[in-house]
Amino acid sequence: MEEVKNRVAVVTGATDEIGSAICRRLAGKGAIVVAVDTDQQKVDALVAELTQTNAQAMGAAIDPTDETQIRAMIADVTAKAGMIEILVNNFDYCDEKPLEEVSNEGWQMAFDRNLDPVFFMTREILPGMRARKYGRVINIGNLSYIGLPGLSSYAAAKSAIFGLTRTLALESAKDGVTVNCVAKGDIAETDMTEETIAERIKSIPVRRIGKPEDVAKAVGFFASDRSPYVTGQTFFACGGKSIHFSMSI
Repeated sequence: MEEVKNRVAVVTGATDEIGSAICRRLAGKGAIVVAVDTDQQKVDALVAELTQTNAQAMGAAIDPTDETQIRAMIADVTAKAGMIEILVNNFDYCDEKPLEEVSNEGWQMAFDRNLDPVFFMTREILPGMRARKYGRVINIGNLSYIGLPGLSSYAAAKSAIFGLTRTLALESAKDGVTVNCVAKGDIAETDMTEETIAERIKSIPVRRIGKPEDVAKAVGFFASDRSPYVTGQTFFACGGKSIHFSMSI
């Protein structure tokens, strides 16, 4: 994956388990990683970790729904590191409730935190990629967009990311920019109990819970020059769980 060497890669939601794994993988392959999240202390800690391995990294703590902050971040990154060539949209928020228990505020929150950052970040960064005739946009989705009980607001927001990915791919294909989605399945989280993991493994054909690195490896492929003929696609990093669903996906 040396194809990402010295390419400027913005990773949002950088301090969660998956975001951190993506940052480590891209940094380990020579990319100039820009870790973007909402908590300055966590961003600083991640950047410190990356730079201790001699990786090139910088960070920014922003409100991902604030266009002014996003534009300021992009201007700062461009001035310090150069044009952004890789964008990984990884902000994620899930509130598991059946539809009748979802408030208006909760519904809006799902879109504010899952979909709006993808829209705002991509809208501001994509024109520069298209002008340079090169770019990689990778959106982190979730298998739940197919439809899972208790995840109505989350699934709706992730479904929108699926459609947005395909539309942006068509709009940008002629300009050397690829846009793809990695739909994660069940990924281990620090607060998962052994009972929860055991229950989830029952529906996973490979019979193990996913690791953040499983998602990061897929992102690494889409971010590299090994995938110039792949765009508008959704890759399922789910241990085969998607096989249980309709072949229409």
